[in-house]
Amino acid sequence: MGKQEYIYLVGETLGEVLEMVRQKNNDYTAGTEDPFSNFRLATLEGVEPEVGLMIRVQDKMQRLRTYISRGELMVEGEGFEDAIHDIIGYMLILKGMMTERGN
Repeated sequence: MGKQEYIYLVGETLGEVLEMVRQKNNDYTAGTEDPFSNFRLATLEGVEPEVGLMIRVQDKMQRLRTYISRGELMVEGEGFEDAIHDIIGYMLILKGMMTERGN
């Protein structure tokens, strides 16, 4: 892969992630104005929202580890790209939560 192909891949991926974040944020927050409402529910279990988010990221990281070691994933219709897109989305959510918090 050359530089131009890589830059194209990055742009394409960011567009896909933006659309995924729009859709999932609406679904997971029940259309509320709080983009982090589903993560705030972690406090009901005594877990900080950011920690709950990082646990979800580790789930995605484990899927990638499985893919790297086995070359496949068992869930039909979900490839390594889905896990990568989810991780990027989670990192954007984390950035938003930390920015909101004033970190």
